Amino acid sequence: MAFAETMTFDFEINTSLQVGDQVYYTQTTSSGGFNQNNSVFGGQVHLGEVTEIISPSQIMVFFPYGYISNFNSILGEYISFSKSRIVNNSDLLGYWAEVEFTNNSSSLAKLWAVGSEITENSK
Repeated sequence: MAFAETMTFDFEINTSLQVGDQVYYTQTTSSGGFNQNNSVFGGQVHLGEVTEIISPSQIMVFFPYGYISNFNSILGEYISFSKSRIVNNSDLLGYWAEVEFTNNSSSLAKLWAVGSEITENSK
């Protein structure tokens, strides 16, 4: 049975999270690593789709599988998300591009490298 649930975090979620992104759960170990050999789930588990961003630390997720018996137990584990490749294509189209980098953290951050891929497509 499918259901929707509010996920509340103790921190602000990455600002690039959008409605439609997919949410995943990975169980962590006591040493801080990831349990990739979990016999129940087998590592990373697809939870569902973000249906609403309620606040910077709360999202509504649609769980299509309905197998989470103790929802609050996963909130201490590693939660990640992925973007739709249809909507968020990483290729830039056109003859030029402009990029803006923003640090929305209150602490100092250093940018060590920026890369790009250029493919000539006008011939």
